[in-house]
Amino acid sequence: MTRIKLQELIDDFSDNSPTNYLGNSGNNTPEELERFDKLKGMRFFDRPVFSIGRADNPGFAILKQPEVVGEHHLMPHDWLPEARTIISIASPHTKSVIESNKKDSVMPSIEWLYSRKEGQHYLFALSVMVRDALRADGHKAVTPYVDEKYKMSKFPAPPDPGAEHIPRFSSNWSDRHVGFLTGLGTFGLSTNFISKIGSAVRLNSVITDWEIEPDEHDYDDWLGYCNRCGVCRRICPSQALFMDDRCGKDFDICWPHTKKVCEPFKISLACGKCQSNGPCGTQSMKKKATTI
Repeated sequence: MTRIKLQELIDDFSDNSPTNYLGNSGNNTPEELERFDKLKGMRFFDRPVFSIGRADNPGFAILKQPEVVGEHHLMPHDWLPEARTIISIASPHTKSVIESNKKDSVMPSIEWLYSRKEGQHYLFALSVMVRDALRADGHKAVTPYVDEKYKMSKFPAPPDPGAEHIPRFSSNWSDRHVGFLTGLGTFGLSTNFISKIGSAVRLNSVITDWEIEPDEHDYDDWLGYCNRCGVCRRICPSQALFMDDRCGKDFDICWPHTKKVCEPFKISLACGKCQSNGPCGTQSMKKKATTI
């Protein structure tokens, strides 16, 4: 396996996998079927980018601190004892999906919701494809997100069995934090992940024993790709993002709002305004600003 070969595999999968296009619908009401037929064939994500990091990065130990992720976050070697490398992948929403979610300041677009729900199958399939390609090349590889060890504490639903110790809205493998450690990107004021190609992305990762030179980071702090302009805070329809000197969001405000605005569509719980509507939606913002 080489970087070039890996990129070729990812690009080909992104362009040609049926999972990256809106296909057969399980909707059954006339309104839902009409809505689906208008968008059938829509592409969810453009070609991904990836970064490569070391499994022995000391930063993984920092993720176990309660103020970062928590003790429940597993180490790369917990997933694969022979782990040498972490591959972080960012799949960007297509321009049409992003632009659709800018049309209304409160309600998410149906294109965004389909990309969030139906596009989840693509994200699973992409990470499995990378995992299996590495295995076919003679390497060991694991994809945490589809592994039986993966645990998430969902809300308001009960946590997964074995995830009772995990705080709500958390899991035992954070692709955002892992992406930061591999050089894929940084966080923003809203705690969204801002990748090299912006924040309107979805993430996944693969752990492998493949030995390869890691990527260099072009940032030196966890807000390295955020210019701290504060747009994400101003456009948040629920005002769930902290408006003082803190970074982050109040999930007790964000979650009820998201549930309310998504309920008419009966598709997914995803607002996405802070991902798609800010200046960092399709690019990193490395130039520092002082406005908040």
